[in-house]
Amino acid sequence: MKKPNFWEVDLVELFKLWISDISTFLMTLLMFLGLSLPVVIPSLILWYLWSIDWHP
Repeated sequence: MKKPNFWEVDLVELFKLWISDISTFLMTLLMFLGLSLPVVIPSLILWYLWSIDWHP
C-alpha cells in the first residue's frame, strides 16, 4: 500500500473541515455566553451597586 504524501492533500476538503471546526467552536462559545447571562448580569448589577456604596 502506497503511503500518501503531504502534497497530495486536498486543500479544498481541508479548508471545509477547518471552517466546520471553527463554526463549531464559535457556536459553542455563543452558547456558553448565552447560558452565562443569568449569572453575569446580576453580578454586574451587584458590582455596580457595591462600587457606588449603595445602601437600601
